[in-house]
Amino acid sequence: MKTLFVSPRYPDTFWSLKFALQFSKAKATFPPLGLLTVAALLPEAWPKKLVDLNVEPLTEDHLAWADVVFLGAMTIQSASAEEIGRRCRRRGLKVVAGGPHFFHVADRIDWVDHLVIGEAEEIIPDLVNDLIQGRAAPVYRAERLPDLTLSPAPLWSLVDLKDYTDTSIQFTRGCPFNCEFCDVVLISGRRPRMKSPRRIIAELEALYRSGWRGEIMFVDDNFIGHKEKVKELLAAVGDWQKNHDYPFWFMTQVSLNLADDGELLALMSQADFKKVFVGIETTSEEVLDECRKHQNKGKDLIRSVRTLQRNGLEVLGGFIVGFDSDPPTIFEDQLRFIEEAGIPAAMVSLLSAPPDTPLWRRLEKEGRLLGRPSGDNAMDTAALNFIPRIGREKLIANYTKMIDRLYNYHPYYDRVLTFFRHYRPNRNRGFNIPTRDELKSLLLLAWRLGVQDKGRKAFWNFLGRVMIKHRRFLYEAFLAAACGHHFWRISRRFLARTDPGLH
Repeated sequence: MKTLFVSPRYPDTFWSLKFALQFSKAKATFPPLGLLTVAALLPEAWPKKLVDLNVEPLTEDHLAWADVVFLGAMTIQSASAEEIGRRCRRRGLKVVAGGPHFFHVADRIDWVDHLVIGEAEEIIPDLVNDLIQGRAAPVYRAERLPDLTLSPAPLWSLVDLKDYTDTSIQFTRGCPFNCEFCDVVLISGRRPRMKSPRRIIAELEALYRSGWRGEIMFVDDNFIGHKEKVKELLAAVGDWQKNHDYPFWFMTQVSLNLADDGELLALMSQADFKKVFVGIETTSEEVLDECRKHQNKGKDLIRSVRTLQRNGLEVLGGFIVGFDSDPPTIFEDQLRFIEEAGIPAAMVSLLSAPPDTPLWRRLEKEGRLLGRPSGDNAMDTAALNFIPRIGREKLIANYTKMIDRLYNYHPYYDRVLTFFRHYRPNRNRGFNIPTRDELKSLLLLAWRLGVQDKGRKAFWNFLGRVMIKHRRFLYEAFLAAACGHHFWRISRRFLARTDPGLH
C-alpha cells in the first residue's frame, strides 16, 4: 500500500525562525519526528514518501501516487492540516490523522477517514491489518500509554536532513509535574517512560551515518523527569560523543530544578548540551501556587538561571501573563527579570487553557471559557480563550507593551550581552573553522542587518561591544542577531495587528 506522509505547514510564529532561516540554506527548523516514527511502524514492504509542506509543496503527482495519506499535526498546524485533508478527500484518498491536535477534537472532524487518538505504537498493527482488509474503523484510540521500547527509530531516509537547521530524537514521554495550564500529563502521562541508553546511542549512530552534523533536540516533555535514568543516558552519550569527536550538540526542555543537581549539569556539559528551554512562567510565588508550578517555588530564579548559564547552557525561557493572581506589577516584574537574567529568547505568552486540562475545567466551571485556543501562545491574542480577571483589553494592552520592549533592537541585544557576561561554554570540541556556506550566511546576515535593516546602528553597536568584551562569542553573536531579527519581524507583525501606534 503506497503511503504518503504529509506534515502540515506551520504559520510564522515565535519558534518558526522563518526570518532567521533566510540567512541559511535550510528551509525549515525540524523534520517531522512523529510522522517519521509512524512510518517506521508500518510494514517495510509498503512504499513510503513524505512531504513536509514547510520544505516543499504538496503536488498533484504526490497525491496521484498515493493509496493512503497519513497526516500528523499540532493545533497550530490545524488550518493547513484541514486544507490537506479536504484536498485528499476530493481526490478520493483515504486520510489517517493523528497527533496532539486530534487528541481533543475527535467529534469535530469530517475530513478524516481514520482517526488515531493517543500514542500510535500499540494502535498501528490493528490499523494496518484493517487497512489491508478494507475494514478500517473511523476511530482508533490508545487504551494505555505504551512502553517506549515499542517505538522504533525514525525512518530518516524519508527526508533530506540538509533541508533542516536541526533534527530531533526522543528519550522520554511524560512529565512528573502537573501544572494547571499544561496538557502534557493529559496526553503523555505523569510517569515518564523512556527508551534505553542503548537505543538512543543506536539512533545517534544512524544520524551520524546519514551524514548529519550539528544540533539535535531531545523533544522530551521534560528531559530530566527521571533524573537517575537520564544520568545513565548522559554518561553513555558523553562517551559516544567523545569517541566520535563531538559531531553533535544538543538542546532540550527541562524543569528549573536542573540547577539544583551539579552531577546532572556536569553530565550534560560532558555530552555537549548547549541550550535548554525552561518554563519559568512567572516571578510571583502566589501565581506559582495558583498554577500548581510548585517545582519553581522557593527558588532564587536569577541564581538558578545563572547556574545553568555558568554550566554552558543558554536558557530559552517561557513566561506567561494573564493568571488570576498576577499582581499589578507583573508586566514590569517579568520584563525586569528577563533583562537581569539575560534571556535573549524569552517567549512571553498570554495564558491559554488547552481542552480538558485542570485550568480548562476550572474556567468552564466558573463560566469563563470562550472556546478553544489557537495553539500559538506567543504574540497571538486568539490564544487567550477565557475571560481574564484583569480584563481582556487591559491584559492585551500591557502584554503588547511587553512585546514591544522585549524585541526592540537595543533591549534584545542588551540581553544577549548580559548572557555573554555569565556564559561559560562547554569546551569539549576545538575551534571549528566556518565552512564556506557558513561564511556566506554570515556575510549575508551582515549585509541585511548591517546595511539594509532599519536597526543597522544597533546591530553594529552590538557587534562592536562583542568585539571589545566578548570576542570569543563572535559566531554566537551573529546567530543571536539572526534570531533577534526573526523575533523583531514577528513582534512587529503582532504590534501592527494589536497596536498600530507602537508598530
